[in-house]
Amino acid sequence: MTTIKDIAKMAGVSTATVSRIINGKGEAKPETIERVLKLVEELNYQPNKMAQSLKRRATNLIAVMVPNLKNPFFGELVTAIETEAEKFGLQVFLCDTNDSREKVEYFLDTIADNYCLGAIICTLQVTINDLETLEKRGVRTITIDRSYFHHPYSAINIDQLNGAYMATHHLIERGAEKIVFLSGPQEDALSVEREKGYLMALTSHNLSFSQVLNGDYTLQKGYEIIDDLFHQKQHFDGIFASNDLMAIGALRACKDNNKAVPKKIKIIGNDDLTLDNFIEPRLTTMSQEKEKISAAIIKELFNIKQKEKQPQKLVFPPRLVLRETT
Repeated sequence: MTTIKDIAKMAGVSTATVSRIINGKGEAKPETIERVLKLVEELNYQPNKMAQSLKRRATNLIAVMVPNLKNPFFGELVTAIETEAEKFGLQVFLCDTNDSREKVEYFLDTIADNYCLGAIICTLQVTINDLETLEKRGVRTITIDRSYFHHPYSAINIDQLNGAYMATHHLIERGAEKIVFLSGPQEDALSVEREKGYLMALTSHNLSFSQVLNGDYTLQKGYEIIDDLFHQKQHFDGIFASNDLMAIGALRACKDNNKAVPKKIKIIGNDDLTLDNFIEPRLTTMSQEKEKISAAIIKELFNIKQKEKQPQKLVFPPRLVLRETT
């Protein structure tokens, strides 16, 4: 690969002169400029953008740290962020941590070492101390989705409590009275908020039946939990799942146990995956508004890079996407 030193040697000038000419700063004789530019074209010289970025301690990279890509929600979220970032000439550096603290620590160092413009954090494995370290090293942070608001930096999320209330209320409106809630892990802050919303909806409709069962956001766990309930001869007519994968697993369990959906059991998920439109029956769900969140993330990133702008805590309302399982 041709370097700036090669150009300088062939043109008989210094690397500083070549650099000035390439960057349009002139300060050389016209014949020298012509000779250098001709060599640049003939040799198809491409400046080392990473080296330039490191020199000025800034890049057009934004890091997006997710817990895992096995869950299609995070793949769709990253795609939405990337689509919005490209509008502003930004590139996404994807950090798939696989919920590993060791990988998180590796990515934290890599993000700072490469002078990323900002870091979008979507994993419980990142601590407030991690955010503080990135901020001190010049990387502005925004926590989203699974992350929390209890820090002084930017945070953007969906109103999970209200979303859970809306989902449960919708099932009740459709005639469900015994609704099972497939929650996420107990230590997940989102699980706590969603459980509150679920219980509030039951209370507001004077329903005494409640059952909260913790899962891990996977198809398999959604299936296993509902299949176990059928084997225990438990009676219920509604399922609210914390994410679409568990809802789809629950749907499969209903089919395998000859429970018609939505005639006997109504199901609502929480994500609005592309996949939801291609299963039978199509899944009713609560949209996490990935496109709106992504636009807000990029806007906030530019705002907080301006020193006069203070970090914001933004909360967006969810949206009911009505399909066939209710």
